[in-house]
Amino acid sequence: MKLTYKKGKQDKIHISVDGEYSFTVDEAYFLSMGIYNGKEVDDDELQKIKQIVSVRRAYNYAVALLSRRDHSEKELMTKLTQKGYSDGAEEAITKLRNGGYVSDERFARLYVRELQTLKRYGKRRIEQELYRKGIDREIIREVLDETEFEQDELVSLIERKYGRYLSDEKGVQKAVNGLLRMGYSYGEIRDALKQINENLQSEDEVYYE
Repeated sequence: MKLTYKKGKQDKIHISVDGEYSFTVDEAYFLSMGIYNGKEVDDDELQKIKQIVSVRRAYNYAVALLSRRDHSEKELMTKLTQKGYSDGAEEAITKLRNGGYVSDERFARLYVRELQTLKRYGKRRIEQELYRKGIDREIIREVLDETEFEQDELVSLIERKYGRYLSDEKGVQKAVNGLLRMGYSYGEIRDALKQINENLQSEDEVYYE
């Protein structure tokens, strides 16, 4: 089989096999491939070249994604597959992992901080969200064990988000249900509501038993 090429737009080089278009590479990488017009290759060599190109394309796209924000390996795999880079995705992610560009442990710590600070989620909801991102359960357990969940933060959240509902039993239940969805346990909610009652210093205004 005979390889030929022609310059495309910007830095793209289009490679043809026996006169039919086959794949495109960037110019910088093309120069390192040793391809010249009329180069003869067998099927095994062609498949190796195509796989190298697939990994290169997947790697470059993944780097672009990571330049915007950190991703878990599962997120990268999903996005690379959706983009059509499934053939080179696994090898590209391995290269990124080995180079320290992607780390599920680092991602988990950053994501926990985001969910805790911005979303105000409790431990259970954060655990669920990490699992959805493809984080290994051992990493989840390790990261959550390092994370502090302060009761005062929950008290502040309840007062700000649900304070107006706490005057009757129906309103309290509405608040409890909302907090359960956010990942807080019954025990955490009970203790926080108890602290609110104590802060009010009034036995007549008991919101949760």
